[in-house]
Amino acid sequence: MDKFYRGFTAGVLGAVPLNLWSLFSYHVLKLTDLRMLDWAGMAIYGTLPRTLLQVVSSLVMQLVWSGFRGILFAYLVPEVRSWGYVGKAVIFSLIVSFFEGGVAMLFKVPHLSVLSSGTVLSANLGSLLWGVLLGYFCRRLAQLPKTEKAG
Repeated sequence: MDKFYRGFTAGVLGAVPLNLWSLFSYHVLKLTDLRMLDWAGMAIYGTLPRTLLQVVSSLVMQLVWSGFRGILFAYLVPEVRSWGYVGKAVIFSLIVSFFEGGVAMLFKVPHLSVLSSGTVLSANLGSLLWGVLLGYFCRRLAQLPKTEKAG
């Protein structure tokens, strides 16, 4: 598996538990005012997703975005056997999340530019979770046996 697909796959696989955490934090703990899919919904629809179609399409796009972030990580930190690889993924995740929040703040994106402390805490915990899983899955996918190319 090349870096592109390894990063994309690891990013998406890490985003599944991230979104589960986000939904748990939103619906059960009532810690956060936003779900991760709300960020994608604002980018797609310009409003928080309300209908089932909007929620599902926003969730899918959030997974794709996480895959893209995984691609960036795989290219920026290509040596998966290096010491502290998972730690590097966590730092990458926190920096990217900080940057994304900063962009929302700078552009005053409705619903995303002013956040409660609980929302920030939940997002940071989710970012830590995604970073750990990104590093873990990138490393595991790099250990898969290489397959012969046909032709």
